[in-house]
Amino acid sequence: MPSERPQSIQYISVLRILAIYAVVTAHVAIWLTMATRPFVVHWWLGCWLFYLGHFSIPVFVMISGALLLDDARRESAGQFYRRRMVRVGVPLAVWTVVYLLVRRFVDGESLSAGSVGQLILTGDPYYHLWFLYMIFGLYLITPALRTFVRCAGRGQRWLVIVLGLVLANAYFQTDVLLWDNQRSIFTMFIPFIPFYLCGYEIRLIDPKKVPTRYLVLAVVLSVLYFTVFSGVFLERAGGVGVRYLFDFFSLPMVFFSIGVFWAAYLWDAESAAGGPLQGIRRTALEWVASTVMGIYVLHPLVLIVMRETLGRRAGAGANDDSPAIFLLGVTVVPLVTFVVCYLVTSLLMNIPFLKRAVC
Repeated sequence: MPSERPQSIQYISVLRILAIYAVVTAHVAIWLTMATRPFVVHWWLGCWLFYLGHFSIPVFVMISGALLLDDARRESAGQFYRRRMVRVGVPLAVWTVVYLLVRRFVDGESLSAGSVGQLILTGDPYYHLWFLYMIFGLYLITPALRTFVRCAGRGQRWLVIVLGLVLANAYFQTDVLLWDNQRSIFTMFIPFIPFYLCGYEIRLIDPKKVPTRYLVLAVVLSVLYFTVFSGVFLERAGGVGVRYLFDFFSLPMVFFSIGVFWAAYLWDAESAAGGPLQGIRRTALEWVASTVMGIYVLHPLVLIVMRETLGRRAGAGANDDSPAIFLLGVTVVPLVTFVVCYLVTSLLMNIPFLKRAVC
């Protein structure tokens, strides 16, 4: 296995903060866009904000791969599961219960034992919790993937990554066209395995030596992809949420996600000469990054409160098609939500009984 180049990993903290802010912004953008007339200027803005925000999930997965697939500690599968499964399992269980209660008593849904079971099996106790179920699945197979990356050559690993991403894109587009399958907690993690491996592989390269032709190829393929699917997108009146364009495995999003991760890695490498951040800036960066899990699980609750308080002008949006209201929503609401979630998470992290639910 190629030896890893010495480096700081402060770019991991930067990526975590950037990705969680993109998640919050994307959720605000989609609600506002769904309440807006199709094809007006701010409707297009909302679509693009929602779509661009999709990079956050692949980046989170690549971060996990970069940190967890390196088997330098040579821990056994049992040791790994004891350390990691509790860390993701406790928030998964706690917030599944919390958001099922939100569905019942806030959203007013009538839940039976059967419907609760279905929501859990599809990873949908609430619209954002599928990510925790997916990460849990990736953690389950991490010991096996560590063996793979240790024994396989670099060319073999990149072949698996490229083939995996191509097949994931082909499956999701075919599913939209023909099947419209419901996702399952038993399989939803599988398409993300290539991103998981990719995060590990990027850490083994020199980010300053990536050939320019790769960037040109990514741009060309992305333009072709948008050209091919733009007709279907327009025929469906934009179809906000339609996975022709709005999924994690479309070619433009694959390239964009990897590009964001690589850019942060390059920044880390180029800033290494001056030394990593120190003092209060380093402390602030690391502390905010440590609250990302809490911000992720809490932000729908904050958005619910804001919608009620502001007369549903934030988050799910009002019927007002005003561009000014829209712009205010996609700029101010994510910022306020992020800050509130950060403060609440920071408080919970100092309460021993509740700490495990948010970090």
